[in-house]
Amino acid sequence: MFALAGCNPDVVCGDGTVAAPETCDDGNTAAEDGCSAACVTEPGWSCPASGGACSNIDDCASNPCLNGGVCTDGVDAFTCACAAGFFGATCETNVQACAPNPCLNGGTCTDGVNGFTCACPAGFSGATCEANVDDCAPNPCLNGGTCTDGVDAFTCACATGYSGATCATNIDDCAPNPCLNGGTCTDGVADFTCSCAPGYSGADCAVNIDECAPNPCLNNGTCTDGVNAFTCACAAGYSGATCATNIDECVPNPCLNGGTCTDGVASFTCQCAANFTGTTCNGCPGTLANCNGVASDGCEANLQSSAQHCNACNAACPSMQICSNGACRVPPVSQEPGVPVNSAAAHNPMAPAVADLNRDGKLDILVANAESGSAATPSGSLSVFFGNADSTVQPEVNYTGAPLSSSAVVAVDVDEDGWLDAVTVDGQPNLATTNGSISVYRNLGAAAPGTFGQLLNFTTGAPGSVHLCTADFNRDGHADIATTSVVSNQVSVLLGAGTGSFGVPTLISIPATGGVQSTIACRDLNGDLYPDLVVTSPSSARLLILVNEGTGSFAAPVAYTNSQNGQTAGIAFGDVDGDGKVDILSNGAAGAYLYFFKSNGDGTVSNGVASSTGASAVSNSALGVVTGDFNGDNKLDAYILVTAANGGVRPMTGNGAGTFVSSSVVSTGASPGLNAITTADMNADGYLDLILTNRGSSTVTVIPNGL
Repeated sequence: MFALAGCNPDVVCGDGTVAAPETCDDGNTAAEDGCSAACVTEPGWSCPASGGACSNIDDCASNPCLNGGVCTDGVDAFTCACAAGFFGATCETNVQACAPNPCLNGGTCTDGVNGFTCACPAGFSGATCEANVDDCAPNPCLNGGTCTDGVDAFTCACATGYSGATCATNIDDCAPNPCLNGGTCTDGVADFTCSCAPGYSGADCAVNIDECAPNPCLNNGTCTDGVNAFTCACAAGYSGATCATNIDECVPNPCLNGGTCTDGVASFTCQCAANFTGTTCNGCPGTLANCNGVASDGCEANLQSSAQHCNACNAACPSMQICSNGACRVPPVSQEPGVPVNSAAAHNPMAPAVADLNRDGKLDILVANAESGSAATPSGSLSVFFGNADSTVQPEVNYTGAPLSSSAVVAVDVDEDGWLDAVTVDGQPNLATTNGSISVYRNLGAAAPGTFGQLLNFTTGAPGSVHLCTADFNRDGHADIATTSVVSNQVSVLLGAGTGSFGVPTLISIPATGGVQSTIACRDLNGDLYPDLVVTSPSSARLLILVNEGTGSFAAPVAYTNSQNGQTAGIAFGDVDGDGKVDILSNGAAGAYLYFFKSNGDGTVSNGVASSTGASAVSNSALGVVTGDFNGDNKLDAYILVTAANGGVRPMTGNGAGTFVSSSVVSTGASPGLNAITTADMNADGYLDLILTNRGSSTVTVIPNGL
């Protein structure tokens, strides 16, 4: 402490008491604490009047800092921390952000507080207009166009098929119309489609569609292409837009005299009525004549054999005479067989049948063949000999394929197409456990008349099948078959379906009579219109009848004997004694007899009555008897097949009362003997001829009637 000079000596500076001339006394003499060493209040300080510590005057109390500046107090002073955008001691001055102009690219600057705003010219953006506005964002170019940015502008490179500032326009690819030949254009994208007028095709309809590919013209017609059309030049025999119609050459019917027309391709065939012949049935064949001028009954007269028209129409023979070879004569006492005509048959012929297979008006011969009897390699076949209507035949045509030896044949329309088919029976005694069968050879008909397709085979259900007959047993309109066996005492019945096929066989047991059955024949024996069955056994003296019960089933067999208790073999039918009933004839007793089983008209017969052949016992065929009026005296005659070493047939002339007179054997010149015999008018002279097979000499023989 010290006394202030020139002052009251009692005034001590620094004693903490303010006394004049002191303005402050903070109890010390230090300076810069608000009270100087001379106890004078320092600038910017406020000291208490009574003394004590001084306090710094808050120069910021009046908030001298403008525009949001922050004041910091000092000693008798203050400083301002200016808010952004201001400067000056008290922040009184606004910073000029637009000087120099921060706005680029011609932007107009507007000063703000601590900032500026730029009004950018079109095409620019950003705080300082530094950015060229991307006019391609978002892409204004439509339909896949590619955008290139400019200044306040853009350009579009359009995808193919589009145009316009923004590629909004699909270029019309249909202008001008690219579709030719009247096609209708539909625009696409850089593309078009053409709906072509009928008859044209291709992208621009330039192609005339070839309506001839593939060829729409059927049956070998020739196609000519047009526009949406074609024309067919049809082959002969066809008509219609596509040649689909087989011209019916049967309209009008070209077949005269009641002939039935079958249409072909550019052709026709006539099935002539009652012996008319010719392409249009306009004439009578051979010695036939239409003597009454009535077409409906056809060529009713045979000038060779008609007693009313002998050698000429209305040239009648005297009473009790016949017409033979175009001349009137008294009927011969016995048969007069002609000269045998032999034809080669190279396939072991067994049994024949006769029919007009090709519908040419001439009878043909069918033969079942035992191709191989070997148990190791069995086989059978069918042969056809087309007839010439003069007792001769054409060379053999053979069809193989039967699984066993074929021993008999029938001609019958099994598939109901109007053409006769062939059915053979096949079996072998040396294969006792192998069931026999029937083989069906179907006629190809109009496509190849008289020829046969691939055979069908059906089991008989019994071994050793050797013979057959055909009839409609159940009267359903379909052909049925019955067979016999030389191994088992059974008859097999196979019902036909009318399609060429047969059902499961029904087996009928035959009582053992000392020998198995061999020959079978079908005939209505009681007049009920249902075919009955007759079977024989060559090794016994029995003939058995199975009466049809009206449903295709048969009553138990009834056995009949013969007067000699001898062998019965072949079977033939006819009215032997003129009583109007169907009798049965059978050859037997080793060739010594012909047996007559007289019918009672009710399906029963009397036991057989023998007519002697006058011959000693010789080997005789099981299929060895045929009947007919062979000498023209209106009485039933017979021929017995003789299988002697030289072979031949024995005439048996009937007397109309049930007995027969034998004549000398007619030798066929074939050796060693014959197998089977049948009869038909092979030469169309009005008289029955004989047809025989000979396995030993491999021949088929026709013996014409000598009348």
